[in-house]
Amino acid sequence: MEDTNLGESGYTDRHVHLFMEGQPLTASETDRFTKILLEFNIKEIYDMGSRDGLGFQLRRYLESTSIALKTCGYALFREGGYGSFLGMPVKDRGDIKRHINELYRRGADFIKVINSGIISTEGRVTEGGFSQEELRIIVEEAHEKGLQVFCHVSAAERIIEALNAGVDSVEHGFFMTEEALHMMKEKTVSWTPTIYALICFANTLSGRNRDVLEGIVRDHMKMVSLSKQLGVRINIGSDSGASGIRHGEAFFEEKKILFNI
Repeated sequence: MEDTNLGESGYTDRHVHLFMEGQPLTASETDRFTKILLEFNIKEIYDMGSRDGLGFQLRRYLESTSIALKTCGYALFREGGYGSFLGMPVKDRGDIKRHINELYRRGADFIKVINSGIISTEGRVTEGGFSQEELRIIVEEAHEKGLQVFCHVSAAERIIEALNAGVDSVEHGFFMTEEALHMMKEKTVSWTPTIYALICFANTLSGRNRDVLEGIVRDHMKMVSLSKQLGVRINIGSDSGASGIRHGEAFFEEKKILFNI
């Protein structure tokens, strides 16, 4: 695997949350956050969104450092579904246009869309996401403004929907399939599989639930191995900031896993 996350000046973490242990960064924690990144030579991060658009503020702050922050500002999620702490709810086409116009105006580097929930302790994907038509409109609106679409999505069917809609990157992608990987190769869609985050989640469980999650981890790693054989671009993204996933450390854990598959 080519280390596409290593630039001339340092590493790029392609999936970061501006949180500490699942809670949004406070002003007093900003210096500590910056110091951690510099200690690990992480010089570029992709912020996956927060309800208050913290990435816009932190990007300005980091301009005085050697760290570049790319941000979606806030993610878009279907009203009533998963994603309230990451972004703003969308209920119709009018909302889609309004939010993407607002994010473009504020200088978002990409659009983040949530097209599924997360993996539950029972190993199922929780509710969340858009219809195929809504996804298509989101992608069209973003692409018209020159913005790529990064898609939080898990579950085989939802991944295929996202790819058919034209997203540029799959984030997480648990329950990936061979069919989807061939589509990603054809469409030059990249994948940020966040394996270490899934391992951390499995390690918090016990008994049958842990067994189920560990099985999902194994299957996920098999799909990552296949993606490398097919030539799908794999990004190193830590999912750091989530509970139990530490900035800096998680990036190198993810990097080690991906390079050893």
